[in-house]
Amino acid sequence: MRSIEIAISALALILAALAFHAWLASRDDQIRLQATLAAQKQLLDAADARERDRATTLQDMLAQIDALKRATLTPAQILRELPKYLSLPQPITLAPADTGNSPSVPGKGIIDQQGSGPSEKAGTADSPALENLPDAPVARIPAADLKPLYDFVQDCRACQAQLAAAKLNAADDAAKIAALTRERDAAIKAAKGGGVWLRLRRNALWFIVGAGAGAVALCGTGHCRP
Repeated sequence: MRSIEIAISALALILAALAFHAWLASRDDQIRLQATLAAQKQLLDAADARERDRATTLQDMLAQIDALKRATLTPAQILRELPKYLSLPQPITLAPADTGNSPSVPGKGIIDQQGSGPSEKAGTADSPALENLPDAPVARIPAADLKPLYDFVQDCRACQAQLAAAKLNAADDAAKIAALTRERDAAIKAAKGGGVWLRLRRNALWFIVGAGAGAVALCGTGHCRP
């Protein structure tokens, strides 16, 4: 009778230990899952905030560019503003209209973009060979073409801003996908472990299997014989 009470007490202790181990393992998995979800949520929220700020900044910039395109500017004003957005080796200058062979419209003015060579034939008595040098090339832009050129530069700025924002958004989207993948993996790992009762049944099963195997091994040594 005493041995039966001892066996029942031992079995109760073993079941209690298995239940406590199952509860502890389930709690640890849930803690790890919640920590992973919280960390990834911070990453997702930060990426969303960056994308919202980036979209606001881009919209403001596009609105400013659109306002610059809609503004009425004189050729002189365009030439003054253009270097702010377009870097050129030499500035474009406004020259008076040429009544000779200039391709510009009379009275509208022409824009000269001079090359890097000498603008006039240079020659002296000491260097007569220089008299045969050709004139430096001169590009003539009608004043009426300045506004389309200015608008094109603004369109290029808009495209560059949109491209830069798209690249950064793509990087943030990749970070969000990685965060969601980590959340999924953590949830799958926690789900595989199961709840407390599932863990308890699994642990009890393994205990029974282990006890049975031990009994078989013990009987194999001859200790089970009466």
